[in-house]
This record gives sequence, structure tokens and C-alpha cells, in this order.
Amino acid sequence: MPQDDFAKVIGQVLGGRYRVAHQIGKGCFTDTYLGYDLARSRRVAIKLLSSDCVPGDAKAHNEVLVSQYFQAAETAMRLKHPHLVTVWGWGNSDFGPYIVSDFLAGGSLRQMLATGYLLSPSQALVVGLEAARGLELIHRQGHVHGDIRPSNLMFDRRGSTLLVDLGISEVLATAEASGTLLRRLQPQPLQALRYASPEQAQGLAPDHKSDVYALILVVTESLVGRVPFDSDDPEVSHIFKMSRQLDLAGQFGALGQVLESSAIPERDTRPDAQGLVRSLLSAAERLPRPEPLPLPSEGVDTPEVVLPLDSDAADVADAKLVSAAPLAKQVATVRKSVLVLLAIVLLGGIGAGAYWLWNSLFGTDHPTVPNLVGVTETELSAIVSNFDWVLERREVRLDGTVPGEVVRQAPAPGAHLAKGDTLIVFISLGPELVLIPQNLVGMAISEARLALANVGLVVGQTQFQHDEVVPDGIIIKVAEMFVEVEAASSVDLLVSLGPALRTVPDIPAGTSLPLAREMLEKARFGILELQANSNEIPVNRVIRTEPPAGTQLPADYMVIIEVSLGPVEVVVPDLITLTTREADVLLNEAMLCLSEIDGPTDTEIVASTPPAGVTIPSGTCVTVITRP
Repeated sequence: MPQDDFAKVIGQVLGGRYRVAHQIGKGCFTDTYLGYDLARSRRVAIKLLSSDCVPGDAKAHNEVLVSQYFQAAETAMRLKHPHLVTVWGWGNSDFGPYIVSDFLAGGSLRQMLATGYLLSPSQALVVGLEAARGLELIHRQGHVHGDIRPSNLMFDRRGSTLLVDLGISEVLATAEASGTLLRRLQPQPLQALRYASPEQAQGLAPDHKSDVYALILVVTESLVGRVPFDSDDPEVSHIFKMSRQLDLAGQFGALGQVLESSAIPERDTRPDAQGLVRSLLSAAERLPRPEPLPLPSEGVDTPEVVLPLDSDAADVADAKLVSAAPLAKQVATVRKSVLVLLAIVLLGGIGAGAYWLWNSLFGTDHPTVPNLVGVTETELSAIVSNFDWVLERREVRLDGTVPGEVVRQAPAPGAHLAKGDTLIVFISLGPELVLIPQNLVGMAISEARLALANVGLVVGQTQFQHDEVVPDGIIIKVAEMFVEVEAASSVDLLVSLGPALRTVPDIPAGTSLPLAREMLEKARFGILELQANSNEIPVNRVIRTEPPAGTQLPADYMVIIEVSLGPVEVVVPDLITLTTREADVLLNEAMLCLSEIDGPTDTEIVASTPPAGVTIPSGTCVTVITRP
């Protein structure tokens, strides 16, 4: 916005609720301010669409732009996730439309990389994993972020990664393309192209797989200090992305393998966010625990905001801050009392003694450091601001402490510390972490429950899945990202159900025995072969299987194959001189049958076809010839 408007917006209350403190960011189309939510007594970030980006001939389209700007904010507001920034509201003002979200004191990944700091594989994995989990929700709700880059990965004061600017970049880019917005600042060369996916390089619209590709590039940049496939020539960069696989030359261990296998040029074979999360979780088991990220001690510098004396809202906000920090209030009260005492004493003529008292307790040059052990972070900030010290915050774990309380300080209480000097405080993250037993895999769940109880942990969520190797009831995997967890935590386990049931394959009668064996072995069945005669099925071919095809059975279950020995061979009996009735009985006993009678039926048999003594298959019918 113009410089005079910029000066005017500082100190203003937007929407009757958000007081603008000072500018903390400047983009191509927007200005970002640190603000204060008077209704909830908290810091917020205010992103204001600058009026100097709207050309005069585009004023008529401004309503459409504002509507789309707010629609993007509403979409982001509906999505609640630990790794998505929370949007609290939006509105229009005399200085342009604005969106209000959480103030993230840890800054952005871009700011961190700009200092020359590169992430370790463990740190980069956590950053990528948390961002991918945020993308999971965005994609599940049918949205695409569309602008994954280091500046849109930000950190809260504890170092947790959050995605910001969901949908806003697309709205602003569309407005620029239509002439509704003018770019105020030129980005770094090719900045908009550096994180584009191969399909975007081909002119296709980005989708959820494009977000995943961009995130892989961002995580890789955080490790090596440059964007993969980057080139001064946009065409060269496009060609690289469309034709090359990411090659990290075996660096970064398990994380490097995940990055290489996920940055696939072909969109259809690239993993989605959920698949990336699974791969990163698997890789985490082979990496050491990450060191804390080098976040700013106090986040973005936050100078004191001078509030108008006639502001009721400001008075309410100040009252809330005081009530939230009783120890700070006591210190402030003591300082005020000493000021009054000093004034009285000086007026009374006892200047030397009063000056010594003031200088030793609250002298502006070297105030005395109070005992801060046990103080909460809210109280701590108020105390330090009263003495104008620089606060350096370090996190530790210590048994018997509560997260967020001061457990140690330097200098020690009673020391003198000048304005602008650094006061180091050690903030508790809670008790010491507990090492998860390393031999849980392979245990029965009852054994694992006992092993966890011995170190003060409990079994958490238990998921079950079939496994072709691990027996039923045995733990396959410990489903935790890190090897250490907080005391009394629950540990999630993955337990085997044993091999999955398999289906008896359809082996038609007459199938060759080698083929039948192959089909059953492939389905992991045992085989029991039985032999039987069959007049219909040739030798060494299947007569039937038992149980029949389609039956669900456990792995290694014995399936019977009945194999043909061919037909039973019998000898044609001597039928000469017998009557046809006698011949029929004798043939049946020999497992043969009477076929035709050549001649009268009431005279004796004089011959047969086949003749007596010939061996034929059982069931064959014999023709007889009778005397004329």
C-alpha cells in the first residue's frame, strides 16, 4: 500500500477486534502485520491485500477479487488440523481486505534456510512428515494447496510445522492474469517455477500429486541448500523435471531413499500424501532423534505497541494480560512503588539514600535478576519486558517438572544484568523421555504389555494385519515415530493375524497333475495326492479336489487331489450256452454290461463280441449272438 496508508494502518483496529501492531512481511500483493486480537488477548497475523496493487481500470472487478479472497479464507477456516494454520476471520477495511490467522512465532522455513542453516535428515523428515499430514486433510476434503514452497511452511514456537496460505496464491495469480492485480514486487528469478511439478511444466492443471512433488522439492532443498532441477533457463528446468529422476547419490540414508522414490515425473505412479506419510514414518525408524530446530528466541521481533488512552478495548486487553501474569504484576507494582517512594524522598531532600536504594534494586543500568524458577512462560515474558532484557529460551527435559515452567536460569538470581543483555532461561518440556523397549517386535502382545509396564509405558492402539511370515498374535512393528516417548505414554503396536485365508483354486477335472500341483503351491496349500480309477479321466490327470474350489482355508492347509489311474481292466467271461438273462447277470458281476442281442432272445448264446477271455475296461458293453 502507499507509504502514507502504511503509516496510518499501524495502531488501527480492524473489524472492531484486531489491532495492527507493525509490519512483519511484504509480498507481491499483500502486507503481513503482527496484530493483537482484543477479544481473545492473543497475537495474530493479519494479511492485508494492498490497495496499490489494484490498477485504476480494475476497480470494477475488485468485488469479485475480494469475494474470491474471502472464499479462500473461509475454505482454510473450515479445515482444522495441527499442521494447518488456523484462520480466525476476515473482513474489509479502509486499507483493503484482510485475513486473520494464528501468529507463528517460529518464522518460516525460507527464513531459516536464508541464514545458511541446512536441516539434518531427521529434522527434514519431521518437517516433511508434518507438512504431508496437513496435505492429507487438504486433499481428503477435495482441495489442492497449489503453492507449497519454503515460505509457506512455518513453525510455531515449539517447532511444529504448519502449512499457510491455502488457496490464496491461486486467487492472487488468477487476479494478476486477468489484470485485476498488478505485481508490486518481483520475486526471485523463476521463484514461481522452482516448485512446479512435471505436469505443470507441461501446462496441465496442478492436483494433489503436484502438491506432493512440490513438498519433495522443498524437503530436498532444506537438506542440500538448493532446489532440485533448478536452472536459469525455465525450459531447461521443465525438461529436467519431465525426464529425470531425483538423484541424491545415496545421501541422507532412509530419507534420501523416500525422496528419490517419491519424486516421480509420472503423476499417476507418484505417491499421494497418505503414501508419503507412510514412507516417511517407515524411514523415521532408521534415523536418529532430531535436534530441535534453530527457531528465533522470541519469534518475529515484537516491539511494544502504544495504545490510545481512550481505548476501552485496549484497557480490557491490558487487564487480561496482567491477570494472566500475577508474578509480573507484583514486580511491576514494586517498581511503581519505588518510583513513588523515590519521588517523595527526593522532594524531602534525602536524595542520596533514595538514589542508592533505586539504583541497587531497579537501577536502569544493571537491574537485579529475580528468581525465575517455577515461573510460567506467560509470566516470564512480562517480567523480562519490564527489565528490557533479551530473553534466550532453551528447552530441556527434567523429571518432576511441568511443561512450560522455568527450571534453570543464567545468570543466577541476585546477579545484576544490564538492559539489552541476555537472560538465558531453561524451559521444561516435561519429564525425561522413556526409551521404548527395543525387543518388542517378535513378542506376543501379552509379553509386550509386561515389557512396556516395566518402563512405565502402556500399550496404546493395537492394529492387526495378516502377515505371511509372522505367526498369529506376534508383534510385527512398533508404530511409533521415535524410539523415546514421554513417561506414561501409550505405544501403538501392529500385531500379526498370521497368513491370510486363501481360496482353493478352480482345478477342472482332467487338469494335468503338474499344473494342479503348481496352482495349489502358488496359493500356499499343502497337497495330499490320492489315486483312483476312472473310466472318464485319463491317467495322471485330476479327477477332483477336496475341499472344492472356492473354499476359504488357512495357509498350508492340506488339499486333497484325486488323481486318475485310468479305468479298471476286466476279462470278458465265457457266455456260450447261457441264456441272455444269465449272460446279463454274469456281465454285471464282471462290471460289464449287455449291449445288443443278435438273434432270438429265447435261445442259447453261441458267441460274444468281444469274445471270452479278452481284457477290456470295466463298464464296457458286450454284444451276444444267439442260436437261430
